[in-house]
Amino acid sequence: MLTETDNAATAQTGVTNSTAGSQAFYGHAAGNGNGIEGTSVIGHGVRGISTDTSDPETNVSNAGVVGVAGSLGSVSSNIGLTGVYGYADPSSVDGFVGSGVWGDSGDFGVVGTGFIGVLGDGLLGVVGTTADSAGVGVIAESTVQSGLGLQVAGRAEFSRSGRAVIAKGAASKKVTLAGCTASTLVFAVLASNRSGRWVRAVVSAAGSFTIYLNTTVTLATSVTWIAFTNPANHGG
Repeated sequence: MLTETDNAATAQTGVTNSTAGSQAFYGHAAGNGNGIEGTSVIGHGVRGISTDTSDPETNVSNAGVVGVAGSLGSVSSNIGLTGVYGYADPSSVDGFVGSGVWGDSGDFGVVGTGFIGVLGDGLLGVVGTTADSAGVGVIAESTVQSGLGLQVAGRAEFSRSGRAVIAKGAASKKVTLAGCTASTLVFAVLASNRSGRWVRAVVSAAGSFTIYLNTTVTLATSVTWIAFTNPANHGG
């Protein structure tokens, strides 16, 4: 093969290295050039294959493709049985983050299929965000009635929930809630033991909701509440 030219061929061209543990082929580029580029009209642009999956206890490096942005020495010591492994150093510059794998598309950025479609493991296992006013951070869905759209094992925290205190001698409490509308579904229950008292109604409005008891209380009384968007019109 000649350098600085396109080596035209009509059949497969390859490099085979018989020395175990050494590279068969490499490409280094200066600046922002590409080390290796593979293109195809209808086939695979680049394909990486590591074939021996018979002994995952010993063969801890058999990943099909490994992509690293940063230190190669920081790659996990066991990446066996992995089709694609990506690693990136964490960013030391405020406002920037490292990303081991980034999938980007006008359709699905990342698709995971299998017994577990996607597994997230970390301080924050999975984060879903949207900057669109009509967007949804995370959708959990079951396409069959007997399935579960969402299952939570352990504690759950909802930012649109809280505790309000109805003052002594009062029978209602107005609570400010950003984004609340007349369509918001708010549920409230007493969190203090007050005989003969109960939540009579919760009425939501723009930016707030009001909790009404059946009568006044003789002591300050706590009420816990949680607010949901109305599924009938996606309001509130």
